[in-house]
Amino acid sequence: MTEMKSLKTSECPSLSGRSTLTYQIGSNEKDEIQISILGNTGSGIFNKAPVPLKDIEAILNTDQPITSGTLSSLLEGKSSNTAGFLLAVLLHEGLLKISEDNTRHYEKVEKKEYEKIIKALLETAPEEKPVRKTAKMRKGGEK
Repeated sequence: MTEMKSLKTSECPSLSGRSTLTYQIGSNEKDEIQISILGNTGSGIFNKAPVPLKDIEAILNTDQPITSGTLSSLLEGKSSNTAGFLLAVLLHEGLLKISEDNTRHYEKVEKKEYEKIIKALLETAPEEKPVRKTAKMRKGGEK
């Protein structure tokens, strides 16, 4: 498993508005953006594994309507809630907007706006703090 550098950790409402999601946007060693759902104040379970934005973009760049069902192909064998939670994050971050034709569908924002948001994420990443290593670590990673 590759390490993910945190670019942003935040909260947003779920699509239903019945719970609050905690999520992290990060990048790997190749500066590829990934999104992870970290928490949900509701009872819906989800998968915490990072989802590469490039995989999400492959779906967003098609002509099909964007729904949690279209994103679920990225998450086969994982919680069905995760796709809807990812949609909520993308909407909250301004990468998607609600479709004017159908309020249950979403659309990618204009390419220029989308690229501006991604660029801002990469440029405003918090400074990395050096990890202090100790000679001995106790069981469970405690010092």
